[in-house]
Amino acid sequence: MESTERDDRSPLLRALAVPQYRWFWLVTAVSMFGDQLSLIALPWLVLKLTGDAAAMGFVIALAAVPRALFMLVGGVLTDRLSPRRVLVVTNLLRLISMGLVAFATWHGSVSLQQIYLLALVFGLADAFAWPAQSAMPPRLLAPADLGGGNALLQGTAQLSLVVAPALAGVLIALDLGGATPQLIKDQQGLALVFALNTLSFLFATVVLALLRERFHPPAGLRQSVLRSMITGLQHVWGDAPLRSLILLLALFSVVFRGPFVIGIPALANRYLTQGAAGFGVLMSALGVGAILGTLIAGMWNGPRRVPLGALMLVDFLGFGTLFLVASFMQVLWPLALLIGAFAIVDGILIVYFTTWLQLRVPAEFLGRVSSVIMFFNLGLFPLSSAVAGVLADVNLLALLGVSGALLVLIALGGLAMPGVRTLGRGASMAD
Repeated sequence: MESTERDDRSPLLRALAVPQYRWFWLVTAVSMFGDQLSLIALPWLVLKLTGDAAAMGFVIALAAVPRALFMLVGGVLTDRLSPRRVLVVTNLLRLISMGLVAFATWHGSVSLQQIYLLALVFGLADAFAWPAQSAMPPRLLAPADLGGGNALLQGTAQLSLVVAPALAGVLIALDLGGATPQLIKDQQGLALVFALNTLSFLFATVVLALLRERFHPPAGLRQSVLRSMITGLQHVWGDAPLRSLILLLALFSVVFRGPFVIGIPALANRYLTQGAAGFGVLMSALGVGAILGTLIAGMWNGPRRVPLGALMLVDFLGFGTLFLVASFMQVLWPLALLIGAFAIVDGILIVYFTTWLQLRVPAEFLGRVSSVIMFFNLGLFPLSSAVAGVLADVNLLALLGVSGALLVLIALGGLAMPGVRTLGRGASMAD
């Protein structure tokens, strides 16, 4: 009777019923919202200190460099030390650095050099924390509950993207009174945001330190870090479906991400009559669609045999169509509907791909494989953005049209090839 009831619950509820996972999800949710608050506050602080947008670009670059350089090392240490331990250390590192910036901002002594150091610390922490976070759910949940657990994490991430920016704006504008000298505008509100993020890291550090996980140190602990990295890369290369899906993701990162991140704001600014408000509507549509997609993936028990290759190619086709439409029709609401619809597919894809990966890859390789995926996905993004930025200045609509055409051609070509569209069929290590 009890077993039947458990089986009848949605994957989302089954995942939340596991106490250890419930705490991990809560920690992750608090950290995500805290991070999104700071991602709004930091650029604002830099602009208030310098009035120079280029300085914010330098801050982003400072975070990106250690993230890219140490991502594969982060995967090695995740597999060697356990993801929970890696997350405890990285959250403690973030706690200290963000706390110092919050204190300095409140007292009006914060400097650009401190922010540069914070960016370096956070980029380094991300390189280790991101693979560790991806490796945690399989150590807390049964295989049948991973889909629901991943959907909760992805849905929470999308919800933070929708809610946190508006909340950050309200908090930054707060006047908390007191005798603290106001050396820059919004000083107290900015300090409050950084203090809240510091508390989120304190909460995460304490809970993760107390959390129990299923971790068995893998064989080969005597290997050097370099040898362990090579072993991880060999595992990826030796798994043909995994290798092919990662290459597709890398292709998507190059052709889509830069043109989207650069092109959509530029399109709203130059062509949409609604301007910044129109850009906000498009991003809200993206967030709402992604949340719906993750909910669908988390509540739907059936698609354990969905071929990821086909789903990924449909994602290509959808966003390629969006770019093509945007290149000749600059009207807000049709574009918002298209973004929302295709974001649903993207949300489903992310949950299914993450779950398939966690079930397919042996636990002792999961941190390294996750770091390889993130390296290809995030490492190519700056290149894509830089090229897209140059081309957008030359001819924005042509950039969108060419990127859209490439995505559509790749999708149609892949869908016509059975070996590509059936990649990742099933969600077990044996497939």
